[in-house]
Amino acid sequence: MPVRIGFAQHRMRFLQEEVDKVVDVLPTLGVEKAILLNPPYPGTVKPDTALGFVMVMEDDRPFVRRPDFFYSHLTPSVAVDFFPYTPQEMEALEAGDSPLARAIRQGEVVYEQ
Repeated sequence: MPVRIGFAQHRMRFLQEEVDKVVDVLPTLGVEKAILLNPPYPGTVKPDTALGFVMVMEDDRPFVRRPDFFYSHLTPSVAVDFFPYTPQEMEALEAGDSPLARAIRQGEVVYEQ
């Protein structure tokens, strides 16, 4: 599929605008920490690039229902995946060596209370 000249910069701008929008709203949502798993750097953005956020907050909803909270409150305009964990779950996750744990260690903390 052909890609327009300058598309990567255009897409990167949209992704960064979405990151900024999400980070601006996090204090009102009770999020303690947010980690961007794949910061949009030049040379890494493609037409199908999506954002991935790990959100740390107290939440008693079942794990599979937690992302709904973020989709309904943030209404992203680009593809975004939310991975919400409680502080206790995050502590256990960070202690492991799963692919997600490694991605979290390599990610960028974009918000911390």
